[in-house]
Amino acid sequence: MLRFVKPGFGTILPQDARAHEEWVAELVEQGYVIEGWHCDLSTGIFTLGKTAQRIHALEQGTCGLLDIIRDYGDGHRKIVLNILEEATSAASSFYYCTMITHDDGSAGRLCCIGTSTIDGAAATGRMQGVFAFSPPEH
Repeated sequence: MLRFVKPGFGTILPQDARAHEEWVAELVEQGYVIEGWHCDLSTGIFTLGKTAQRIHALEQGTCGLLDIIRDYGDGHRKIVLNILEEATSAASSFYYCTMITHDDGSAGRLCCIGTSTIDGAAATGRMQGVFAFSPPEH
């Protein structure tokens, strides 16, 4: 389990549903807001929910990877790109945590948990998972 995850952390493992489930359960326990997403690897198009769309300052729920990571911490974009590149080459479970800066200058913690499935014969696949947003401040 991930007990303390700092922004800038990321990991990728062979595809394992248990790791994915444990990571999500821990974030839910900590009060994070969880929302699903998916990506068709044949097109590179991500489909996000309404909260992720708002947090990432996107006008629509479909976008590319660069649209998603543009407001991530400077040093974190490379980590995320490396993780997602690995996830598109082999079935994987992955996790990353970053800070996202909003248009108003405020920042919040964002975690992404996902899995990838690859069909090498057809050169297609899918990534899917959840974004977990910092618990609301009281």
